[in-house]
Amino acid sequence: MIAPNKDSRQEKKRPRAKTPVGRFVLWGVVALLAAGVAAVLALSLLHNDPEPQEDNAGKQGKTTETRPPKKIPPAVNKPATDKPEKPEKPPFVKRPGAMQLPDGRVLTFKPPKEGEFRIVHSHGSTYKCDHLGNWVDVTPKPVFDNSFEETLVGLATTGNFIPGMLMGIDYDDAIRMLTKPVVVNPDDPEDVVKKKEAVAAAKEAILDYMKDGASLDEFVMEMRKQTVKERFVRGAALKEIVASLKEGRAQDAADMRAAANKMLEKDGAPALKIPAHLENAIEENK
Repeated sequence: MIAPNKDSRQEKKRPRAKTPVGRFVLWGVVALLAAGVAAVLALSLLHNDPEPQEDNAGKQGKTTETRPPKKIPPAVNKPATDKPEKPEKPPFVKRPGAMQLPDGRVLTFKPPKEGEFRIVHSHGSTYKCDHLGNWVDVTPKPVFDNSFEETLVGLATTGNFIPGMLMGIDYDDAIRMLTKPVVVNPDDPEDVVKKKEAVAAAKEAILDYMKDGASLDEFVMEMRKQTVKERFVRGAALKEIVASLKEGRAQDAADMRAAANKMLEKDGAPALKIPAHLENAIEENK
């Protein structure tokens, strides 16, 4: 037999390859340390939050530690202090330029000269006062005892009225108020008699308008249109009369006045009234 070579019997020692086991062990230690730090932080946050938290299911969580209740200092009862009473007003002393009404109100005004009087208005009343503070209630008594007829006065005389005061009235109520007679007393002054006669005539005109089935609202709106038209006619005519007189055309002014009166008469409105100095200028120069 051939003896084996000694060198061949002995295997050559190869260098062992380095494995990553050491790295795995190192990263594992780092991960454990990070997990420990996170757990400590979570426990500290849990201990610092006194309010119970709810999980995803809406249930309240349990805290591991509760804070002691805060000590509330006892309330100190402050003695009630009574509000100071308002000092009573001194009694009214009668003096010039001041007057005290029966309800206690005191009105002040510029006193008139001795022997003269001043008219003072307050809260719908009118007072006549002398220079010493003496006064008399001279508030004019209403001509009519209801607002319906008071509104008809403006509609029947000047055309100045509030349509809303006459609109929206029930048909039966309107007929009842329109058929109510207007009483003229023997001691009524002339201006009051004229107002009452105008209201009586207005009631008859409204009833005549409504006899064919029209409503009071329709009559009021028609009167409103006529009032606007009448004001326009009067205003335009007066403006033209003044302009004609300034230019020396007195006859044109007279013709304009006649034309305006004809239009007003056709609508049943009073004739045009112009200032006296314009009337004189027309008569002197036409």
